[in-house]
Amino acid sequence: MLQIEHLYFQYSKTTPILNGINLSLAKGELLTILGANGQGKSTLLNCIAGILAPDQGTILLQNQNINTLSSKQIAQKIAYVSQQSPQTYQYRVSDYVVLGRAAHLGLFNQPSCHDFALVDEALHKLGIQHLTNKVYMQLSGGEKQLVNLARVLVQQPQLILFDEPTSALDYGNVFKTLTLIRELSEQGFTIIMTTHHPDHPMLLHSCIPQSKVAILNAAGKLQTGFATDIITEENLIALYHTDLRLIEVPTLKRKICAITHI
Repeated sequence: MLQIEHLYFQYSKTTPILNGINLSLAKGELLTILGANGQGKSTLLNCIAGILAPDQGTILLQNQNINTLSSKQIAQKIAYVSQQSPQTYQYRVSDYVVLGRAAHLGLFNQPSCHDFALVDEALHKLGIQHLTNKVYMQLSGGEKQLVNLARVLVQQPQLILFDEPTSALDYGNVFKTLTLIRELSEQGFTIIMTTHHPDHPMLLHSCIPQSKVAILNAAGKLQTGFATDIITEENLIALYHTDLRLIEVPTLKRKICAITHI
């Protein structure tokens, strides 16, 4: 599905923020990327989405070099939920979400009843149908994040990129979002998610054992494997420069990550 080979990217003449990234994901695989602030997680997603052009290396999507694809062709295959809320002027939520269908419509075609039915289905799935007629720019950060997830659902891509999808959400909506990601993975979507929370990939791994985790370190290198191999106290302490512990919780039947003291 996705093949990245020897990818390099830098914003200045300093050390590359992405330093020889190699990554291979098959259809239906779930990868969660951990990394400290400013270490290139969003940059990597922007390269995969065709928003940024790498300095070196290749990105193949279903054996096609992403550089040879138009923006519409990319949008038919890749959905991207970024950290920044887009500016939508005064679009109603339903009109904003249906924009996810743009890649499937002709230049002068209007969304059909079928397209708006997909919007209604997505809003109901996320429990935010009450926002249908609200103005997107007047929503809270958490509400916008959920609306952006709805837009992904109606886009019906093959690869979904989530850049810290739970960053603005309360616990209830974190549960809802991680559950959605689990369901999308089980339905065969290929997913890459970034996060600062080691608990999230451990939680996903407990219900999707074949899911993978990667750490993007300060040197721009990506270390990839299964959660049990990658999420270790040694790796987390080196990544976050904080005294952390992985604690086995028998009632949860999994480990959690905790800061030892403040």
